[in-house]
Amino acid sequence: MNIRNNDPGAVQYGNFMNYYQFNSASERVKLLPDKDIWLPPVEEGRETPEYKPYYVLDVGCNSGVFTKLLHKHLEQLLQRPVTIIGVDIDERLIERALADNTNTLISYNCLDVLDETGFASITRHLNCLHCKKFDAVCCYSITMWIHLNHHDQGLQSFLKKLSDIAELLVVEPQPWKCYQTAVRRMKRAGDGFPLFPQLKWRSDVELQIQNYLEQTLGRRKTFESTPTKWQRKICFYR
Repeated sequence: MNIRNNDPGAVQYGNFMNYYQFNSASERVKLLPDKDIWLPPVEEGRETPEYKPYYVLDVGCNSGVFTKLLHKHLEQLLQRPVTIIGVDIDERLIERALADNTNTLISYNCLDVLDETGFASITRHLNCLHCKKFDAVCCYSITMWIHLNHHDQGLQSFLKKLSDIAELLVVEPQPWKCYQTAVRRMKRAGDGFPLFPQLKWRSDVELQIQNYLEQTLGRRKTFESTPTKWQRKICFYR
């Protein structure tokens, strides 16, 4: 769990045990867009069969509370079967997610997508689905933790890896103010993020992420939500 000095708010990777007590999963669902954003554009003369399953990867799923709500929301919205795999680096959070899960269309796995073995597990899952990409890959409020622990290059690698396996990429980046809060908490707990002073993506990190996705990876933003109470925007890129 990597909690510092018995302070549950001072964690290295954002793996809060009580995350959904202060970040409402149901409020996040309310900010999600309409069906047309989730589905690919309809090609002329062709439509996606409504019975075709919709495959989602939820990266940084924590204890699975939001993952379950997202599954219910998408099945109602898209009117088709939805399969979600949630992944997180914290074994105890995944254990909680598994213990609370009764839906056979939702699965969980403890892995790190930046690790070669972990990412290989995801690609094997895609192969089992006979797909090259997920219909949607979601990473809600985790870009900051990747950034703080793996530098600018690590965040870029993370975004590229996910982009390569996503038809639709959903990103909820934390603004710079959240970085400063995380650093202060770790400092109070007697620790820190050694790479923080070296980051080049700083006060404009949200714009840097958007520019990287659009200009380097060739994606196009199709939707941006209104800000959450934490002033975070959920952005959809196709």
